[in-house]
Amino acid sequence: MIAKNQYPICEFDTNKNPIIRPTSFLTKTLPKKCVITYLRRELERFVEENKLSIIGYLTSEVFDIPIYEYVTDTERLCITMALCGGPGAAVAFEELHAMGCETFIVCGGAGALTNESKVGEIVVPVAAVRDEGTSYHYLKPSREIECHKETVEKVITYLKEMEIPFKTGKTWTSDAIYRETPDMIEYRRNEGCITVEMEAAAFFAVSHYYNIPLAQLLYAGDDVSGDDWDSRNWNTQENIRYKLLRIAIEAVKKL
Repeated sequence: MIAKNQYPICEFDTNKNPIIRPTSFLTKTLPKKCVITYLRRELERFVEENKLSIIGYLTSEVFDIPIYEYVTDTERLCITMALCGGPGAAVAFEELHAMGCETFIVCGGAGALTNESKVGEIVVPVAAVRDEGTSYHYLKPSREIECHKETVEKVITYLKEMEIPFKTGKTWTSDAIYRETPDMIEYRRNEGCITVEMEAAAFFAVSHYYNIPLAQLLYAGDDVSGDDWDSRNWNTQENIRYKLLRIAIEAVKKL
């Protein structure tokens, strides 16, 4: 049943029988545990250092994203990437799940909304403000969405056990990186957001819709908290980014 609204983005259909399902054309061939990362150079380094093999692809009209297999002493994992933004996140999540993945850790960067946040600081988002479009196709409209609680708790426990510094908090998921205005940044910060990124709300929504365990690890990159943007060389922090990828891989093994 469709709950109609003046604005299409707020219209939600409770029908759970879509015309297209990824299970209609994909088969379960992947390991159950998966890391989705937005750290391309660091993933390429990890693949080279560990001689990972390609066991599948996420295909699109733009390009195909390889899915790598990582075999440990006790289990098989897969590691891949997703296209940026909510739609790319949801499509990758849906297709990986259809191919057999059942537990997920996502890792990548985010903008810092508070000036005390240091570059490289790890943030575990526990909720996201839904300022994007994808999540509204999975869940009825709401201002925020929580991350999968049990999975977040396990990740937090792991980080504490390993004595890895981190923060928990709320993130602002936006579709428009070039529409982060000073007033909107202040508004989001006042409602408790400490980071801004483009995928968390979509990941959380798909996770809730299918009840799939998922958690996310962000690192504080560029600083958008002041009058002027400070890139802080966020995308060249190779050691920080590589460390985050390794943490995500170890964390998913604990789930």
